Amino acid sequence: MPKTNFTVKYDGESLANHEMDVALLAPALMGIQKVIDALVIESTSGEYKASLKMKGNAKAGSIEIELITQAISSLQATKDLVFGFFGTSDLTASSNIIAHIGALLYLIKKFGRKKPNKVEDIGDGYSRLYFDSEITIINNHVYKVYNNFEVREAIYKAIKPLEEEGINSFSISEDTEKVFEVDKEYASRFIPPSATELMLTNEEESFLQIVKISFNMNNKWQFTKGDETINANIVDEGFIKKVQNREASFYDGDILHVILQKEQYQEKGKLKTNYKILKVLNHEKAAQQQPFDFDS
Repeated sequence: MPKTNFTVKYDGESLANHEMDVALLAPALMGIQKVIDALVIESTSGEYKASLKMKGNAKAGSIEIELITQAISSLQATKDLVFGFFGTSDLTASSNIIAHIGALLYLIKKFGRKKPNKVEDIGDGYSRLYFDSEITIINNHVYKVYNNFEVREAIYKAIKPLEEEGINSFSISEDTEKVFEVDKEYASRFIPPSATELMLTNEEESFLQIVKISFNMNNKWQFTKGDETINANIVDEGFIKKVQNREASFYDGDILHVILQKEQYQEKGKLKTNYKILKVLNHEKAAQQQPFDFDS
C-alpha cells in the first residue's frame, strides 16, 4: 500500500529548545492516530485500518513530528496472491486521508460545537451543510466522523497543548504545503460536545403489561407495550411505598395504567431511549393469577 507522509507542528516560545512535555505530546499523537483510524475505517467501510509511524524532527522555536500513515487491509495478502497488483480503491484509501483530516479540522475550527440547521445530500458522496447564514459542502465520510463523539475527544487531545502557556499554534503539512493551521485563540472551539445530549422528551398515558419486577426500586421493571418490550424506572413515590411495604401483589399478566415519560438522547453519537413511569394510575390484575418472584 502507498504511504502518506505528513508533518504535525506545535509552535511557540516555550518550544525554543525543541522540548515538549510527554504528558502533552503523547495524548496528542494518540488522538491523531484515532482520528486517522476513524477516517480510514469510515471511508473504506471497515475494510482497512490505519498504520501510523513517527520520525522526530526539530526546528527552531517549534516541535515538528513527521508521521507516516498507511491504510492496511486484512484482506490484502489474499488480494496480492489473486490479482498481483493494487487496485484503484486500495490507492484511494491512503491518498485522501490528509485532505480529509484537513477538512474535518477546518469544519470544527469554523463551527465548533454547532450543529447544522439542515443537511442536504447533493450526491457523489458529498453533503451541503447549512449553519444559519453559512453553507459548507463536505465529504459524507468526513461529516460522519465529525459527529463521532470519540473522534471529537481525540481531536481535542491533539489541540489541547495550545491551552498551555508558550504553545501558540498547531499545524499539519504535507509535502511542505500547509493543510491546516489553528492558533491558540481558536483552541476552545475544539472542546468536544457533551457526551449526552437530550433530544426529545414526551409524556403519555399508556397501558404496560408486567414482564419482570424488582423489589429494589432503583432497578428497572420490564414491560410489554404492544409488540414493544421496554425497561422503565418507576418514580411514583406512592406506588414505590406500597411495593416496599408489600401492600401490593403482582401476578403474571398484570397491567399497569401509567403516565409514561420517554426520553430520547444521543450518547457518544448513538441514539438511546430511556423510560420512566411518573405515575401509576391503576393496577389491573391478570385473569389467571400466577405470582411473580421479586428480583433483589
